[in-house]
Amino acid sequence: MPHYVDAVAASPWVLAVVFVVAGMDALLPFMPSESTVVACGVAAASTGRPHLALLVTAAAAGAYCGDAISFRIGRRSTSISERLTHRRAQAVHGWVQRLLSSRGGVVVMFARYVPGGRSTTALAAGLVGYPSARFHWYTAAGVLLWSIQAALIGYLGGALFAEHPILGFLLASGMALAVTGLAVLVQSTASRVPAP
Repeated sequence: MPHYVDAVAASPWVLAVVFVVAGMDALLPFMPSESTVVACGVAAASTGRPHLALLVTAAAAGAYCGDAISFRIGRRSTSISERLTHRRAQAVHGWVQRLLSSRGGVVVMFARYVPGGRSTTALAAGLVGYPSARFHWYTAAGVLLWSIQAALIGYLGGALFAEHPILGFLLASGMALAVTGLAVLVQSTASRVPAP
């Protein structure tokens, strides 16, 4: 294991970075939250640091906070939906409301695997008045599954290529991409509500 990987993994700040990046991803969809967790999982396989349970906790907590903030922003912006006058905008608003009413749990849990889907879903759920308690429960389940999956995929890649962490990261990233593709397929199949 190269010394630079060991030094980064051993840093007390690595979990803070994971927390912040996972949280910011809900507001700025270009943040590399999954790649960050996967890379730390790769390092954990070879160095034992960061501890896998702490990595999962930091990633899940950051993602949860980010989703909650995005939902809250949407909730505070409900006056926008009351001012929708264009027929198409009203139709889209109604479609989102019906989608979340019928399949909200699946959408909230799996939208995080679609690029930009996590921030859009949390914001839209707030805008259309999706029940707060339900949103937070589904979000908690979704971020926990996501963080476990990303950390374990990274750990597996790191364990298979202990002497070559870059190869481990590439393998783990490919596996994460496959999981994302599967999640997109599941979400698109489960959320087939006619669009406006």
